[in-house]
Amino acid sequence: MDMMRVWPIVCEFGIGAILCLIGIWCGLRGGYLNLKNADDRRLLLILVGGYFFLLGIMCIFTFLSPNWADGGAL
Repeated sequence: MDMMRVWPIVCEFGIGAILCLIGIWCGLRGGYLNLKNADDRRLLLILVGGYFFLLGIMCIFTFLSPNWADGGAL
């Protein structure tokens, strides 16, 4: 595996995850987010789901799309 492709993803999404967790933690501690409220729970699910969705898209285009130009399989 070419680590020159892996490290940007680790840095982007690793630092992004840390910042997102800090933001969620601060929102919960400060009272801005309340897990008893359905809208706030939905917002957190959207944030976490969007994070994993973007991580998946990034991994697809980083690891699979270079093979598409050579006629590789999906």
